[in-house]
Amino acid sequence: MTEPQVTIEREVWTTPAEFRRALAMAFPGRVADRAGRLCVEDGQAAMEVSLQPLPPHDIALLRMPRLKVSLRGTAGTPDQFKAMVARMDRAMQRGGG
Repeated sequence: MTEPQVTIEREVWTTPAEFRRALAMAFPGRVADRAGRLCVEDGQAAMEVSLQPLPPHDIALLRMPRLKVSLRGTAGTPDQFKAMVARMDRAMQRGGG
């Protein structure tokens, strides 16, 4: 297996518990918590996810939780890693309108 050496960092508006729940929905039975990092394996591809809480964002009386999320491909190809991220993103979409 090749190391993709791809890292993505982003800010998301969710709690660590909500993030973990959505990640587990995207990859049922494939998420492990290892020393505070979430490890996801999907076939030949794998990624490591680290979460860092950020100060909440306040809009009037509304307080929105924020996280810095770092995703690092640890196995597979860059395309396989991108496919894993896309799958995760679909599981984390929220309705609106």
